[in-house]
Amino acid sequence: MIVFVIGSGAREHAICRLINKSKLCEFLYCIPGNYGINKIAKCINLNSSEEIINYCKKNKPDLVIIGPEKYLAEGLADDLRKQKIPVFGPSKLAAQLESSKDYMKNFCKKYNISTAYSETFDNFDDSIEFINSRPGKIVVKYDGLAAGKGVFVCENSEEAKHACKKIFIDKVFSGDNKIIIEEYIEGKELSYFVLIDDESYQTFGSAQDYKRIGEGDTGPNTGGMGTISPAPILDNLLEKKIIEDIVIKSVDGIQKELLEFKGVLFLGIMVDELTNEPKLLEYNTRFGDPEIQSISMRLDSDFLSTAHSVATNNLAYSDVKFNSTRKSICLILATRGYPEEYPRDTVINNLEDINQSEDLFIFHAATYQEEGIVKTNGGRVLSIVATGNNYQYCRNKVYEVAERINWKEKYFRPDIGLLL
Repeated sequence: MIVFVIGSGAREHAICRLINKSKLCEFLYCIPGNYGINKIAKCINLNSSEEIINYCKKNKPDLVIIGPEKYLAEGLADDLRKQKIPVFGPSKLAAQLESSKDYMKNFCKKYNISTAYSETFDNFDDSIEFINSRPGKIVVKYDGLAAGKGVFVCENSEEAKHACKKIFIDKVFSGDNKIIIEEYIEGKELSYFVLIDDESYQTFGSAQDYKRIGEGDTGPNTGGMGTISPAPILDNLLEKKIIEDIVIKSVDGIQKELLEFKGVLFLGIMVDELTNEPKLLEYNTRFGDPEIQSISMRLDSDFLSTAHSVATNNLAYSDVKFNSTRKSICLILATRGYPEEYPRDTVINNLEDINQSEDLFIFHAATYQEEGIVKTNGGRVLSIVATGNNYQYCRNKVYEVAERINWKEKYFRPDIGLLL
């Protein structure tokens, strides 16, 4: 098979690694890719939907896997399907489950999917009036895509008002100014993944994500600073509840709305500490980053075969298998200063000195090579993932490697997997 993966981050590096392992893969291209991906795939420097469509029309891949939410929200999957190209990724309409928090909340109401109580606002004054009526901890969410930075978990009304000011007055996000203000649910969070085609679904692993920048879950939200897979709180009873109360209702709703999906649905779930019931916080319509980095290292079955079966509506015939005894931990190395201002073009000196294997891998997100020197061009730069028979082994390994990497500007949380 000729396979194109769209994207340039650690998520796409993880996907490319899985595809490269498949005997079905003949040629693997990543658009645009990065320095790390370039070692296992041919990287093509294209950066717009139009360029990608034209390149696909010319080269006729057997499968295209779309990584970033931006391209899904733009309708790239629809445009490629019009060219009779099999695509792993939902339509523009289906991608609204992620690209619009308001659409997601209305979908949940319609199909009786348990989620946090919320109201939607399109102006500053009304949002402030609502916040004044609900003192205490509360969550403010920007309605559109925000690269993981559009959720503000506010300790009090003043923080919530400040979040509203950033969105409505300062206009820190580029889309329409609309927000969701949501009740805060105390509990533990997990990420749960489901593959979907037009006729069936299969579950695809779980992880626990550490979203905030600082130790002890402090500071602003990020795209994710580390993950653990499988999610430690996910036992058989909780998974049964998630499947019955959220997964089946979500898949049923997607099919009733005639949303062409053919991809992966990511469920962000909070387990209420008072009731022990799972509540849906958000949908993502693509693999999570950094969740897929840790999940992918535990997969035993052929990912390319499964992804192609999703794209061609044959998921029911696919056999997804994970190593049930293996654990994995992913640690993000970011440029110091992220998620605010941070330097670019910083130098990482000794990546080639670190031996990688089936039990340890470093996924690249924001690296490039210039005159033989590896440099950075983003906030979250590397994902170190270790697998083993217990979380403590994995934790020791990723932190050992993190300390060894010679990069002056590196930052990482010291507490990923600490309390397991």
